[in-house]
Amino acid sequence: MVTGLENKILIIADHASNYVPKECNKLGLSNFFLSQHIAFDIGVKELSLNLAKSLKCKIIQGKYSRLLIDLNRDLDDPTVIPEIVDRKIIPGNIGLSKSEVRLRVKKIYNKYHNEIDRTIKDEKVTAILSIHSFNPIFKNKKRLLEFGILSNEDKKLSNILIDQLRLQKLNVGDNKPYKGDLIGDSMYRHGLKNNLPHVLIEVRNDLLSNPTKIKRTSRLLHKTIVKSLKKLTS
Repeated sequence: MVTGLENKILIIADHASNYVPKECNKLGLSNFFLSQHIAFDIGVKELSLNLAKSLKCKIIQGKYSRLLIDLNRDLDDPTVIPEIVDRKIIPGNIGLSKSEVRLRVKKIYNKYHNEIDRTIKDEKVTAILSIHSFNPIFKNKKRLLEFGILSNEDKKLSNILIDQLRLQKLNVGDNKPYKGDLIGDSMYRHGLKNNLPHVLIEVRNDLLSNPTKIKRTSRLLHKTIVKSLKKLTS
């Protein structure tokens, strides 16, 4: 019943890249800040590629820094082009003209989400996994969570995944360290609205700090995802 189901998964990685085009002058930021979590999800590019390879499924990755425009936000969200992140002002986003905003929406945001829409239709996608990462330290306190499973009102796949991870004695958060029910975010737009099983997986980024750790995490998630999909469809 579930043979080959994982091949119809679509993996998306909204914040896989910290790329900022030269004409944007690094948004007025130093290379240090562009290498930090405020600019992208550390380790997610490699993790999501590993998962897509092992699951033999389609993958779509964001190709620009979330500081240019956040692909996991609704266009009406005031933080979609952030002027301040983690108390850091983003100079290149201050005072943007309407034409500059429209260009980012067209070139980055719409292109990404239109590709997801086409893939869901053309590949007859059966489930969507969104891969993210989070910092191990927040407000000078260590986050003990290893994985966060974010969900909206459709929690079927999320609940199974949480149970499967906890069976492995992992420290898993239900809608932690962030909430997963933002109206218009990627899972709302492509999962909930299409009535497709979906889940957003957050990985603490110290578990993705080198290739060995990324491979270990990928193997763990691969096994867990396959088991969860089987339970979902049994």
